[in-house]
Amino acid sequence: MPHFNVKMLTFYGISIAFVAVLFKVVTAYGETNLKAPPAIAGSYRFDAKDLPECLKSDSLVLTIDQSGVYLSGNLRSGSSQSDGEKTAEEKPSLVGKWETQGLSLSGAVPNLAGCSDSIAIGQNSSVKLRAIVDEESLKGKVSLTDRAAASDFTARREVAAKRQKQEH
Repeated sequence: MPHFNVKMLTFYGISIAFVAVLFKVVTAYGETNLKAPPAIAGSYRFDAKDLPECLKSDSLVLTIDQSGVYLSGNLRSGSSQSDGEKTAEEKPSLVGKWETQGLSLSGAVPNLAGCSDSIAIGQNSSVKLRAIVDEESLKGKVSLTDRAAASDFTARREVAAKRQKQEH
């Protein structure tokens, strides 16, 4: 007959109870305080007439890719590519992050004609964009550089062409 040591049984019982209570506390914290960011990936078209300098074109398309809270994207003229689709060799020129109630993106705008600091050097202007998500649109401010004044904008999410074809 095995000999049970009361001290060992007490130690193991306390250890198992401690792990169970710790698991319950961490799970409760995660369920109440940790929320996933909303899905905002897609193409957003906005009227660029009220925007500063080289961002003025017929229309602009902001394409956003999302991985959790991390964002990347491109800003281009709406007429440069049909339906805002990306080409295979294209790399995101804007990077940013989802924050408490909105997003922030910044980076170069090589896809827009006339958006270069120096044509001889070929440097692209940097863009800073901050927005909040309001249902199917983005509302916020965009500026070309840190020194420039920000302009207000509203961008509406585009329905993907593939989704439209599937619905018909």
